[in-house]
Amino acid sequence: MLGITGFNYTDRYIDGFSVNGQGGTNMGAHTNGSGEACCIVWRPGTALPVPMLVEWTYGENQDLRTGQIYKPRETHRVEVELKGPAPKNPTVFAVHFYPDNTVQLEVAEDYPKPRFKRSGSAREAQS
Repeated sequence: MLGITGFNYTDRYIDGFSVNGQGGTNMGAHTNGSGEACCIVWRPGTALPVPMLVEWTYGENQDLRTGQIYKPRETHRVEVELKGPAPKNPTVFAVHFYPDNTVQLEVAEDYPKPRFKRSGSAREAQS
């Protein structure tokens, strides 16, 4: 069992997400790690790549002075391939949410580093 954590590189609050039905936490905009939710099953030796279903919901954006909603709640669902390589002793399953609504998955031995520079628009190279 691996803890699930999220990285939100978007400018929207994510009100919750799941991978193959296993829930992750909510997270603020531009959050480099959301804390961990328990858990997703990981079987050592799983052949990669493997498709996984990721669902997430952006919370509504509201003008606090007027109460006007300028971005409503928005739910997304996408099939994403978990690609390798996978470490020998993974502990974390990371989900990376990008501003263009793409998602990348990662199995890591330790808490991964963010992949997106806030000051720029290019993804950092994976190490």
